[in-house]
Amino acid sequence: MTSSEIRIHLQTPGWAIASALTVPAEPAPLETWLPFLKALASQVSRSAAEAADQAGAPVSCAMGCGACCRQLVGISLIEARALAQLVAAMPEPRQGDIRARFAAALARLTESGVLDADYVGPSPEFPLAATEQQRLAAAWFSLRIACPFLENESCGIYEDRPMVCREHQVTSSPAACAQLFREPVDRIALPVRLGAALARAAETIDGVSTAIIPLVMSLDLPGEVDDALARKHDPRWMLETLLAEIGDWWIEP
Repeated sequence: MTSSEIRIHLQTPGWAIASALTVPAEPAPLETWLPFLKALASQVSRSAAEAADQAGAPVSCAMGCGACCRQLVGISLIEARALAQLVAAMPEPRQGDIRARFAAALARLTESGVLDADYVGPSPEFPLAATEQQRLAAAWFSLRIACPFLENESCGIYEDRPMVCREHQVTSSPAACAQLFREPVDRIALPVRLGAALARAAETIDGVSTAIIPLVMSLDLPGEVDDALARKHDPRWMLETLLAEIGDWWIEP
């Protein structure tokens, strides 16, 4: 069997995209489509940034502004597995350094008690944190724990960064990001969050939870989750399942 060339058309309320893709001939794991989804996330974010700029609200994010790299970054289980594989493939001593950063971040979280605290009531310290999830995110941010991949205030795995990182763009002052949940931050809204769409597709395809986990927990996935996501399926069926979670779609030929 040989691979096939197709052209997909994908449409949401906010954008429409056509793209040529190569569909593998042999069964493969869902992660086969991660590069496509990441490229799509980057393309959608660029389009959103251009629209914001035309509306007079340009994106203020810039290299060296790493406030968002200290936030609670939630990713799907399949992206967590991909990051674990990325780290496992790194040469030494870089791999050891990265693993040490992950371990230090988890140790700091455990010591702080942030993950076990009660966030039901309002927080005077973070007046803009309106929900329990936001109050947890605010407490997490107050620890200033850097992403294990942050190096010199820039992403050390930029080409492989998660989709949520590609989708996060703001038009407010960078100073506001440093005061998260204390000062308003104007995020660019997107009609579809591709990381969440991927999580839903992974539930359908591999039977794993749609749970979003902190990036810093990526190296500690349960064995049964790793095994489930390693299963191989028909690539075209997986692609169609993914597209259905994103928007209206059709494929030619």
